[in-house]
Amino acid sequence: MTLRIQERDAKLEEQCAVVAALIVAMRPVYEAASTRQRALLETIIGAGIWYIPKPSRAWTGRISVGALRTFHPESGVVKPRLSEEHVYPRKVAARLLLEDPLLDGPALANLFREKYGRVHLITSEENKAVQPFQRVGVFISPDEAYAKAGIAFVELPDEELRQVKRRHRETIDRHLTGHAEPVQPKNGET
Repeated sequence: MTLRIQERDAKLEEQCAVVAALIVAMRPVYEAASTRQRALLETIIGAGIWYIPKPSRAWTGRISVGALRTFHPESGVVKPRLSEEHVYPRKVAARLLLEDPLLDGPALANLFREKYGRVHLITSEENKAVQPFQRVGVFISPDEAYAKAGIAFVELPDEELRQVKRRHRETIDRHLTGHAEPVQPKNGET
């Protein structure tokens, strides 16, 4: 493990300890609060979660088919971009943490590394499309939210992500095989 990763992990542990302490202290207020007040407290804790540094291994290894298509050399997209989309929405994570009676700093750090700090790579359009299915009260699971938004994923090794970002046709084509809607050549090219 490199020094940089060790420092990031130490910072993650330190920040999880203080956020967990805040959640534990806030819990009695949360339990006595109205629905509207609870929503505010979930937003506050969700923001705190957002500021925790990403784990050294935040990416799940999953990229959306739509994101792959935008990186295809024939997509017509000049500068494709990826959105790091949290698998668990912050407000949903906040609610679950506020309701967890066993929460402490080490537990939050573990949950953050394994669950709440993890991201998939999607397009910004897909990010907007999945948001209605990630709201507190609607959200059931990550897989269900993505399915309802019509977002499909493929597993992609780290070294192949670099190739995708370089718009390597063979790598992208291989991962798009079996997914409908092939990339169409632009301007009638074949």
